Amino acid sequence: MNNVIVPINAFDRFEVLKKGQTSFINLIADSGAYGIEIRRELLSVEDPPLHQIKQEIEQYQLFTVYSAPIELWKVDHQLNKKELIEIFEEGKDLGAKWIKVSLGYFQKGQSDLIELNTFLDQHQEVQLLVENDQTLHGGNIHHLSSFFESASEQSTPVKMTFDAGNWYYSGQEVDEAVSKLAPYVMYLHLKQVEDDNGEFITVPLQKDESHSWEKVMNHFPAEMVKALEFPIEPKERTREFVQMIMESEVISCNI
Repeated sequence: MNNVIVPINAFDRFEVLKKGQTSFINLIADSGAYGIEIRRELLSVEDPPLHQIKQEIEQYQLFTVYSAPIELWKVDHQLNKKELIEIFEEGKDLGAKWIKVSLGYFQKGQSDLIELNTFLDQHQEVQLLVENDQTLHGGNIHHLSSFFESASEQSTPVKMTFDAGNWYYSGQEVDEAVSKLAPYVMYLHLKQVEDDNGEFITVPLQKDESHSWEKVMNHFPAEMVKALEFPIEPKERTREFVQMIMESEVISCNI
């Protein structure tokens, strides 16, 4: 089952900024991955214009996700429309089918979902995804469930990116997050987070059926698209990790 995405931020940040994100496209394609996640915060002068990145990705027939570190709702609880327009224009230039942002400051009763609906109606070819980030407001289970419940009531075409590791950084319970948010999830970000002398760190996935990333993954359908968001060092191990997830999915399907 080929449904593994490789985000560019899995690779060494300095190498990405020095060589550009396009320099990793061939590596990702050769790994057997389904797609690539381009990161707005890692675009540099070494990268060509977005439409040229699109052409490069299309040569390898990779599915494209565009991740932008913006918050959907501003501090005043209003829609962050200016930046939303910008990243959707960028995402279209890139050929992205999915655009991923974080929640921001949604407040039921104050945040205007009708305005968001109107915007998304104009961009029906692109799927908006909202991810739990590492902040106390955007990574909060209650805030996220309030948003997705309200969006569901308003038939807002938005889905969730469920980051398996970010809950630790925002001080939330992973099991509770799965229980409350699973119905809205379309995309899984897999990472293993460990406590290193009182500081949380993200580490490469290990497989022994006791790690949190595996427990989270097994709560969701095997066919769900998954991303490898952890340090891949050296980068040549990308194929190994892609295969690990694909093999885990086969086992899950046979249980």
